[in-house]
Amino acid sequence: MKRIFVVTDSTADLPKDYIEKKNIIVAPLTVIYNGISYRDRIDIDNNKLFSFLKEGKELPKTSQVNPQSFYEIYSNLLKEDCYIISIHISSGLSGTYQSALIAKQMIGSDNVYVVDSRSVSFGTGLLVMEAQSMIEKGIEITEIYERLIELSSRVRVAFILDTLEYIKKGGRISSAKATIGTLLNIKPIIHSKDGKLLIWEKARGVKKGIELLLKYISENNLDKDYNLAVGSIGFEKEASDFLNRVKELTQKDIVIPDVGTVIATYSGPNVIGVYFFEK
Repeated sequence: MKRIFVVTDSTADLPKDYIEKKNIIVAPLTVIYNGISYRDRIDIDNNKLFSFLKEGKELPKTSQVNPQSFYEIYSNLLKEDCYIISIHISSGLSGTYQSALIAKQMIGSDNVYVVDSRSVSFGTGLLVMEAQSMIEKGIEITEIYERLIELSSRVRVAFILDTLEYIKKGGRISSAKATIGTLLNIKPIIHSKDGKLLIWEKARGVKKGIELLLKYISENNLDKDYNLAVGSIGFEKEASDFLNRVKELTQKDIVIPDVGTVIATYSGPNVIGVYFFEK
């Protein structure tokens, strides 16, 4: 049976030890600030990113993985007779998935299978972990691919943001709405739907936001047969409290993602997120 390699991108927010243990190949997106490009998780970490955000001169921008980078990754792996499963951030949020498709066409190999996660952050990571699990069980490549396509429609992601400031800087809401939201201590709850990010609810304070996240899990019918994950930046006490509440909902270990700089560029320095599959 041919070996199967898993490729993803840095927005999957996989824990570093998991990447190393499972030999996952990760293509970095790029954070651009003041005309300088930084490779996510290689040239920049969250501390450096947040120092840029505090400067307030401009909002750092992000750039997709380009087709040439994927071409080089695929070409190197295909030197041995193998298959590749390449799983990436939603095509509705980044051109990274399209770059992977272009690279597949450039190579002209049927041994490369590209998956649109239709999600963001560890929503993509959950699919990577499921792919790896199926590989270890000896499941055939076509069945893995078809299963991932089905699972991508069931990934659910929701997170609390501390402020509307970075959404405002990204041009997603007006300055007036952001100012009113700040004065009212509004914490937006963002979720993924049909491959895009939308505001699901607005909470007055983090404690209310946590209750709404728990409501989101309930309304979306958590599938307890799969991994559940909780990720955060900042919000230490609140994130710990939320994690304890979530542990009551599943018998499986809770996965803790390593939220990276591309995601943090849009969330800001305080965020709590939950990631799971809907039944």
